[in-house]
Amino acid sequence: MNAFIWDLDGTLLDSYGVIVSGTVDACLSFGLAVKKEEAHRQAIQHSVNWYLQTVSRDFGLPFEEVQARYSEISGQRKGDIHLLPYARAVLDGLKEQGVCHFVYTHRGKTTDAVLKNLGLNDCFTEIVTSQNGFSRKPVPDAILYLMDKYGLAPETTFYVGDRTIDMDCARNAGIRGILFLPEGNYCVPNGAESRIIRDLRDLL
Repeated sequence: MNAFIWDLDGTLLDSYGVIVSGTVDACLSFGLAVKKEEAHRQAIQHSVNWYLQTVSRDFGLPFEEVQARYSEISGQRKGDIHLLPYARAVLDGLKEQGVCHFVYTHRGKTTDAVLKNLGLNDCFTEIVTSQNGFSRKPVPDAILYLMDKYGLAPETTFYVGDRTIDMDCARNAGIRGILFLPEGNYCVPNGAESRIIRDLRDLL
């Protein structure tokens, strides 16, 4: 069975606008002005969590409170998240070719609501989020869980994401990573990816 395991933010979902504005406004609520471009860059090159931890440490802010504020703000804006171009068509087209779809994302409790709002909740056999409690990427435990549960073979399983942390996670799981690198993405490939695509339709 061919299987695609998908990241969500920046891969299928046009959500970085919400992520970045949530990060900036969460910091602002603690009296700290951060630049949108830098928040965007760090979210892709590392992660939102990493950036919030760094900001909290550098400016003596309580990380748990900053993180909670970010989650509150971004959760209120989940209706502003849209699909990236061709995402649904690619999911459907691959499914017609016999591909089974899964999700592994760091996104948390808003995941189901976002996917239902976009009509994607019926596309995936299983969706693994931060709520499942696995160690964060690039630790491959969540991918290995899916592979073991569904008998996915390493040679026919791919992880699609927009960050090097996704590609490192795929490599650590012993599968191939496909890096989605559209124009304007701040990601710098590190060689862990097996392929780079600029357009989701390339997967068809």
